[in-house]
Amino acid sequence: MSDTRNVFVLIAAVMILQIAGGLTGVLTPLGLEAMGTPPQAIGLIAALHAAGFMLGAWTAPRALSSFGNIRLFAAASAVNAVSVLSLSLVHDALFWAPARVVMGVAFAYMFTSVESWLGSAVPASSRGNVMGIYHTGAKLSLMIGPFFVAGLSPLDTRAYTWAAMFLTLALVPVCLTRQQEPAAPERKSMPLQALYRLAPAAVIGVLLAGVINTGTQSLLPIYFEGFTLGGGGTTAAAFASASAWLGGLIMQWPAGRLSDRIERRIVIAAIASLAAVAALLIAVFGKALGEVGVIVVLGFWGAGSLSFYGLSVAHAIDRTPRDKIPQVMSGLLFVWAAGSIFGPLLSGLAMRALGRLGLFGLAGLLLILLAVIMVWRVRAKPMPVEEKHEEWSPILPTPLASVEIDPRMSEHEMDAGGESGTAPAETVVDAEILSESKD
Repeated sequence: MSDTRNVFVLIAAVMILQIAGGLTGVLTPLGLEAMGTPPQAIGLIAALHAAGFMLGAWTAPRALSSFGNIRLFAAASAVNAVSVLSLSLVHDALFWAPARVVMGVAFAYMFTSVESWLGSAVPASSRGNVMGIYHTGAKLSLMIGPFFVAGLSPLDTRAYTWAAMFLTLALVPVCLTRQQEPAAPERKSMPLQALYRLAPAAVIGVLLAGVINTGTQSLLPIYFEGFTLGGGGTTAAAFASASAWLGGLIMQWPAGRLSDRIERRIVIAAIASLAAVAALLIAVFGKALGEVGVIVVLGFWGAGSLSFYGLSVAHAIDRTPRDKIPQVMSGLLFVWAAGSIFGPLLSGLAMRALGRLGLFGLAGLLLILLAVIMVWRVRAKPMPVEEKHEEWSPILPTPLASVEIDPRMSEHEMDAGGESGTAPAETVVDAEILSESKD
């Protein structure tokens, strides 16, 4: 517990930050929709936000080396808060597009600052426990965040003020901490080809986590906007987001502990299958399940789909020399961010073509593909014999890197039998984010 107390201010800062992330994840797609933004433009803004996060992950080590953890966190937090407030002042998609790029870069810088600090401050003997507390707190914040704007219009200035307030409050624990900043990081990266040769199943798992989770979650606010639960609108979207995150929170530790005892890829295949069944149930029987039923089944989807990213990372660490772990973590984050660009675009196309069947139908099929690949990798290349696993700890790819898209069909198509759907995710940036790899 003493190690947790030593870094409690950092954990508190990220919990506050993640509340803002949960808020913006719900507000942005609904706000763009309220402005009448075409689906194609919303898809572009979604991709630009993820690209901004990738850019931030790529350049963060250099920025940390130049400015230090506290100053970089403070500057990024201020820029982020101003960007969020500007969205409420200018209701124009042409303005929101570059603003979202800036927000993506700023979020990456903020998480890099905290994660690299945690990585150097926590001893190996208690790292699993401390990081477990850290990520559990982050997921709880993501669940809570959307409820601060429940019942408000997606363009209500008060909603964006809430997000800016939490971004600003996150500065307080970081700036007032008495903990010593870590030394400036080295500028290291691992070529993506080498990363894939090291742990192909991990790379595939992380990539599909970006595609499936970001694509599905970025559409949840719009999917549930038509629901009447809690008054509909942002309230229904908040319930949906909370259900998915709660499922992931409940499953995260049992799945991780189980993967310490048996082959991790088998555990990934099992929880991916659980999520696939839940997704296909929503896709095919959504109307028959009713609003409450869909919310409950969505929790089972979250239990499987929002848990396998951390297991994929743990599988990569099992195969990695200790001195290469920071480079591997950076490379995996970069791969996940790439998936988060294409995920909303693919989900948007599926939903536009097939309505409510498309969003969760695509997620279900991709999850089945993931399960098959994991089983195939186990049979194709047995796990190398090692003295023991690295201690597992849950890794949360940020909902802050989540992106939004509105692939909603036309009103005529909707009347023909479709339902809209939506919703994002999890972010964790580890000690040394990708800097200068050209792969």
